[in-house]
Amino acid sequence: MLAVFRRSLNTWPVRVLFVLLIAAFGVWGIGDVLRNLGNDGSAAKVDGQAISPQQVAGAYRQQLEQATQQMGGPDHVTAEMRMMLAEQATARLVAQAAIDHMARGMGLAAPNATVQQAVFGMDAFKGADGKFDKTQFDQVLQANGLSETEFLHLMQGQIIRNQLLNSIRAAVTAPPVMVKTAYAFQNQTRTADLVQLPFAAAPAPAAPSDQVLQRWYKNHPSEFSAPEYRRITLVILSPEFLARDITVPDADVQAAYQRMVAETPPKPETRTVDVVLAQDQKAAQAIAAQWQGGASWDAVQAAAKAAGATSLDLPNITQAQVPSEALGEAAFKAKADTVTGPVSTGATSWAVFKVSNIQSGGAAQSYAEAAPGLRQTIARQRAVALVNKRVNALQDALAGRTPLEKLPANLGLAALQGSIDSSGLTEQGTPAPIPGTAAVRQAVVDQAFKQKVHEAATLINGPDNSYFALTVDGITPATTKPYAAVEQQVLQSWTEAERRREQNVAATAMLQAMKGGRTLQGVADAKGLTVTTTPALTRQGQVPDGVPQNLVAPLFSLDQGASTMIETPEGFVVAQLKSVNTPDPKADPVGYDQLRASLSSALADDMQAVFAGVVTARANPRINQAVIQQIAQP
Repeated sequence: MLAVFRRSLNTWPVRVLFVLLIAAFGVWGIGDVLRNLGNDGSAAKVDGQAISPQQVAGAYRQQLEQATQQMGGPDHVTAEMRMMLAEQATARLVAQAAIDHMARGMGLAAPNATVQQAVFGMDAFKGADGKFDKTQFDQVLQANGLSETEFLHLMQGQIIRNQLLNSIRAAVTAPPVMVKTAYAFQNQTRTADLVQLPFAAAPAPAAPSDQVLQRWYKNHPSEFSAPEYRRITLVILSPEFLARDITVPDADVQAAYQRMVAETPPKPETRTVDVVLAQDQKAAQAIAAQWQGGASWDAVQAAAKAAGATSLDLPNITQAQVPSEALGEAAFKAKADTVTGPVSTGATSWAVFKVSNIQSGGAAQSYAEAAPGLRQTIARQRAVALVNKRVNALQDALAGRTPLEKLPANLGLAALQGSIDSSGLTEQGTPAPIPGTAAVRQAVVDQAFKQKVHEAATLINGPDNSYFALTVDGITPATTKPYAAVEQQVLQSWTEAERRREQNVAATAMLQAMKGGRTLQGVADAKGLTVTTTPALTRQGQVPDGVPQNLVAPLFSLDQGASTMIETPEGFVVAQLKSVNTPDPKADPVGYDQLRASLSSALADDMQAVFAGVVTARANPRINQAVIQQIAQP
């Protein structure tokens, strides 16, 4: 179990290292097992063991930081969200304490040597030479606000918990019937015959009378109306705007690159592997002999199909991405452009493969590749600092009723005057040149249509570390354009609607004919229409060109021979399901094993959550809601 845990340590991204250490479990929820606690100062009690407010506050702060980053700033985290985060943090600590109590009762332990070995194997603490670096260790702990003693205590608890939880997970395997059903569902392919009925191909309708067009104009006023526009004066204090004028010295970029290299796991070696998987060793040997004799990959694939084997193209993959551990080890030891095998990849599977395009690993990015992004990041960080430094002066100026156009020039404000609609477009139909990110622009538009005319400007804390203030100087109400000004637009709208109606009638008639027993080909021939057949389609795969995206789901709900019709932006499509192919798992042992492992892992996650929930409930946890509410306050 400890070996499994140590291997998992090497896969943790550095940025979530300590979040995973403390928030090790999914959100099991407080539910009915959490009850109010007396006023003894504890945040919670589990089996008589107290959880302090400081522990909950620490776990809560980490979750709050994550939520703040994901939501785009602290102002987007509502009071309800804060309370939910505090309750989730408490629930995790309660579950941890309950599982720790059970583990102690079972005599589970993590010796110092085991903890040391786990820590020494963590990429976050390795230096440039790939070995444990004490200086790097101290720096990472300091950056995360942890002492060495605190961190080692967390590690020890995590290892003990994983001994218990991994024993639960190890007993869970997806049953064969589930795997077979999921494999068939996931890999089934279907083809269909299609007839396209484009709107543009519909016969032109007879010229309408003026009375018809007038009625169409009156019945569809939104199509022929100008929206409401608001004339605004706007100033924005934005990191994106300030960053344009910030020069970042090369030395600072170099230093940032060195930190990035130290903190980022190196890019693994990649290889392209062409592989044939056979269930019979003799068949694999025959394919290997043919391949080694100079046969092309196309010829090898044809021979594999004839022998009931599976051929796979695995371009630019890492060893971890190879679907079989044994195959991965062999492929990444093999020489380039040499046919290797047969190699046993399981009790009933043999692999023959050829490696090409070996790309050695190393730093994730060269300095030349990383420098532009790093320079931009540093400039934005410094711009954020400038925004925080200048916002008080902007607030004071607005509080003193300084007009927006007379605000101090040294604040670095971006200013704008003009008219916008509720979509942020100008009267010319182009996007208003509001500086900042898309979120900032949307916040400005929302405020402009919320604020009253001539209402005094106030400082708004916008998204992405920005601030802005605006005044609404006037409103141009939404109006329906005169008929004479949009007569051609009305004619075009009516004509498009008539073409759509015509094709809808035609498609419906075809569908009814097929439901009466006729084939799509027969109906199409009678109307002089062309029938095309789709490539093999899957439920979740990429949809080929020429096949409407919204046709796939209906096709997978039909019985073979049944028909349907859909509408696309270009017209109507009538389809008849032609074939259903459910693949044999024996022809794809690697894919079948991958799916079985994935389902087993998902079931193990569920079992772990159920186990943790039961253990937590049996531990009789009690929560001091007053303390949790206090922690959740801003």
